[in-house]
Amino acid sequence: MKKARKPLNSHGSELKNYFPSSKEIMDQAYAKLRKVDVGKKYRDPLFKRKKLNSLKLTTFGDFLQKKLFELGKLFPDIDNMNPFFRDLLGALVSIDKLKMALGKVNASSKVLKKIRFEYAKKIYSSKTPDEANKHLKAFEGRAGSVIKKLNSTLKTLKEYSKLLKEVPTIDFDAFTMVLAGFPNVGKTTLLKRLTKSKAKISGYQFTTKQINTGYFELKYRKVQVLDTPGLLDRSELNDIEKKALAAVKHLASVIVFVIDPTINCGFSQKEQFGLLEQMKKEFKGTKIIGVINKADLATEEEINSAKEKLDNFVLEGEKENGANLREALIKEMKLQPISDKKYLTGLQKKPTTTT
Repeated sequence: MKKARKPLNSHGSELKNYFPSSKEIMDQAYAKLRKVDVGKKYRDPLFKRKKLNSLKLTTFGDFLQKKLFELGKLFPDIDNMNPFFRDLLGALVSIDKLKMALGKVNASSKVLKKIRFEYAKKIYSSKTPDEANKHLKAFEGRAGSVIKKLNSTLKTLKEYSKLLKEVPTIDFDAFTMVLAGFPNVGKTTLLKRLTKSKAKISGYQFTTKQINTGYFELKYRKVQVLDTPGLLDRSELNDIEKKALAAVKHLASVIVFVIDPTINCGFSQKEQFGLLEQMKKEFKGTKIIGVINKADLATEEEINSAKEKLDNFVLEGEKENGANLREALIKEMKLQPISDKKYLTGLQKKPTTTT
């Protein structure tokens, strides 16, 4: 079983970006400002001061504008995001608050551009070196005020950027098998048998739940596995968990619902089939393959009782070693051609430009 890749941001690299505070941004801007010099080639004091201050204004303002633009670019284009990621993102953060925060950053960048041109004209029209200095200081003050007002917004984006690291990378073209069933019904053991290898799955923790992803090949076709402990193994879900479950719905090619017909897992058949009925409602229209697991440990009566409640099922145990489920998956893959979805994959964004 191959591990899924690490979570990516919109540029295909790991989310390791650092979000500075408004004070840190201003400190960086002033560090740039202090390095500006025009040398000794200008003899006229007024012309030299206007030239120097114009260059300082451009350097200072350009840095702040680009910094805000870059911070905004670290986040995906929510409106054009794949439905899976949009729903999963909604389980992690408030999308409305994220949009509002990004909107404030974008608006602040435009304000900086406006006052930058305003004071560039004033410096150019200055009659004395002192007047040119006064206009530069005024610009620094107004620009600093714009950045300072973003402090709480930048803190929000910093927290949200940490949460985005928890979003897994998903292959939208792969045949996707979603594992479901109560804990201790043998899902991990079944997966090991199915893949004929040690099942290594990359986990992406979000809130108190997790989406595990991985993949293997079956008949020369990639099969993506989604295991969602805490989501598809109980009947009661809170609002965040419901949103995460909604995200998973976008991906499922088939649901593999694992049942332990014995009482060894701690859940009765009645409880397990109650969860199955809920899965049928949640994943309406998606094929569900029931797996009566631990067939070698169950009695004939227990197996027959489970069979009566299933329309589509396979028997699995140590003897079957995953063979029956493999055949069922191969059959289902033939009915589902490779996806031709045109969704944006991952946290991709529309190209943007800055001025």
